[in-house]
Amino acid sequence: MNDTAFEHRIEEAKRRAHGRWTEILRSLGVDDRILGRRNGPCPSCGGTDRFQYTDKFGEGNYHCRHCGAGGGFKLLQAALGLDFATALRQVESCVGVPAPAPSAPPAATEPSAQRMRRLAQRLWDEALPLQPGDEVDCYLRRRGLHLRHPPSVLRRHPALGYYEKNAAGRSCKVADYPAMLACIQGPDGHAVTLHRTYLKDGEKAPVPDARKVLSAGINGAAVRLCEPAHELAVAEGIETALAVHLATGKPAWAAVSAGNLEKLWLPEGVRQVCIYADNDADGGYEGQASAYALARRLTRGAPGNDARQVRVFLPRQPGHDWADVWRMRSTAAEAQAA
Repeated sequence: MNDTAFEHRIEEAKRRAHGRWTEILRSLGVDDRILGRRNGPCPSCGGTDRFQYTDKFGEGNYHCRHCGAGGGFKLLQAALGLDFATALRQVESCVGVPAPAPSAPPAATEPSAQRMRRLAQRLWDEALPLQPGDEVDCYLRRRGLHLRHPPSVLRRHPALGYYEKNAAGRSCKVADYPAMLACIQGPDGHAVTLHRTYLKDGEKAPVPDARKVLSAGINGAAVRLCEPAHELAVAEGIETALAVHLATGKPAWAAVSAGNLEKLWLPEGVRQVCIYADNDADGGYEGQASAYALARRLTRGAPGNDARQVRVFLPRQPGHDWADVWRMRSTAAEAQAA
């Protein structure tokens, strides 16, 4: 099946499913607790109360504080563990779309993945290496992150489109903003997708989701800010990992979210892991839970001398991460120097 036919199937299924997503998801076996429109665990990344199903635009809409926003297809995939092609077929069967002619199994999933890879590559090619005084450098410096040698996995996009869904559920461009792009790499070292931080006047842009991952399902991939060594520091956010690197000199990786921190893949040669957790004591302990879940996974089942040495570090103050700690220390040092 070609790209055009596949896109037509998706649009037709969405058209017929509009306003019916709650009944569709329930009929396909999605747990009522997920559809209850109350805060609860995210079917994609876990947690305790970071997820809420709203169906705000009649598209099966939801929002997760870590994964971001999504719709019916994405929720169905996460809740039942389906690939997109299977989810599409199941929704089509519910809304009365005739089954497509049989085709080779990979053909249905290739178009979306190929488009996403092409989009990520195009945005990366449009972006520029960081330079002193540019928008990204100003943003990082305001957070106390003075980088003498910026990581090559970070770039500056001069004018990246920011999109929001309108009342009809269609994505519309709101504005162009400068943005920090971060390359997210999988276990093989190849780029998986991009993380975007939209900026304005040296701060995050005044939009609902200033930080976005280009696609879901990064599954343990990371922003590799430094080359790994025998010891590696890991953290949720990019700014947090940069702060840890500046404060300790340790090579650092960013997992991008608490949910992905739990799944983080690390090279076998890394034998000492320092997990710099966010202190989310004021918001469900998600940072702590993810950090200790990773620590438990990394040490589980490894006998004696083969076990990795894993330590978890936590800021003292609830609601703070290590980027906050570093910024406060930098501000105090600058004030003292003045």
